[in-house]
Amino acid sequence: MRRRGRRFAVGLLVVLTLTSACSGKGPPADEPSSTVGYRLVPSCPAPVAPDRPATAKLVNRVVAATDLAGWQAADIGASVKLADGRLVWVFGDTVRSSALQPRIVANSMLVSSNRCVSQLTTSDDGPIIPDVSSTQVRWPMSVAPLDHAGKVPAGTEVLVVLCARTQRGTGGTMDFQFRGTSAAIFTVERGGVPTLVDVYEVTPDNGAEDQVNWGAAAMVHGPWFYVYGSRLTGQAGVFGHALYAARAPQSNPRDRSKWQFWDGGRWQSDRGRASPVISAEEGVSQTLSVNYTRGKFVVVSKRGGDLGDFVYTWVSSQPTGPFAPHQALKAPAGFDTGEYQYAPLAHPEIPTAPGHLLVSVSRNTSDLTRLLNDPEVGRPVFAEVSLP
Repeated sequence: MRRRGRRFAVGLLVVLTLTSACSGKGPPADEPSSTVGYRLVPSCPAPVAPDRPATAKLVNRVVAATDLAGWQAADIGASVKLADGRLVWVFGDTVRSSALQPRIVANSMLVSSNRCVSQLTTSDDGPIIPDVSSTQVRWPMSVAPLDHAGKVPAGTEVLVVLCARTQRGTGGTMDFQFRGTSAAIFTVERGGVPTLVDVYEVTPDNGAEDQVNWGAAAMVHGPWFYVYGSRLTGQAGVFGHALYAARAPQSNPRDRSKWQFWDGGRWQSDRGRASPVISAEEGVSQTLSVNYTRGKFVVVSKRGGDLGDFVYTWVSSQPTGPFAPHQALKAPAGFDTGEYQYAPLAHPEIPTAPGHLLVSVSRNTSDLTRLLNDPEVGRPVFAEVSLP
């Protein structure tokens, strides 16, 4: 499981980054191997009744009871609801049982239905999205369903999993560098198995630490696919990330010539004129979530960046803000204890009590041996927060 650390200050949690929009129609696809097969183990039927409100306590019990060979612990856990009622969860670095080698892979996927949880497995026992090379991996950050994905068969859904191409170094678990963004495209039929059909490079290779990490969060609303980007400004003593907004038509987000960027007053096509919707001083984590729920656009993140000790919600009537911050939950970063809490994400597709929102917080430990022997210390923990 990854140790999120950037090469500045005290090992700051790094993040995956996402799709940027340069001009052009998009680079050629990096096709997945046609020899790799996918299946769900065990098989969980789609729910037959409407969702009932859940509690964080119930979700944490389900997580604690999950014992799958290919998923013992993992971070991130971005989620989306399928049309058949099942939930898809995508994870970054994943600890597996000793029956599988290697013990840690760069990504994984779970599909849940009520209290039944399935793992997506591959015929080669590897990650669900293949590594770029022996030293470069794809870390999922977010997942979004394209409701207007163009010509797809009836009953087939298209899921876009946005991944950070990440170079692993030789200096230990904290040594890695973001190199660009890829999109992994899955299709899934009603009641069926998610299957990887395409992987393509969205941004070119770039190791700059001050770039806008487009895709730190993503969502769909109306005809648009919204992509948010986080950026470290390099200001002394400022560890929060500024947050930027972009959008593309759901019908063809791969055509980057159609992307638009918020410049503080309007949507326009020049990414160089993009202006923050949340400033670095107030700043968010490098990975976060943005969702439209209950008539509001809601950002969930640590405030003050990954070194922050509190989860906040920011709420607005518009996808570009202005966003009003509200302290929601204590979640100590843990750099002083070696028990990390980071990357809070919202899960609005799971209904809760009125006025509440279910969030997860990724956890990890600085002790790799402990993590492998007791993977539960590296599983996300869920909580309910109040929506203003």
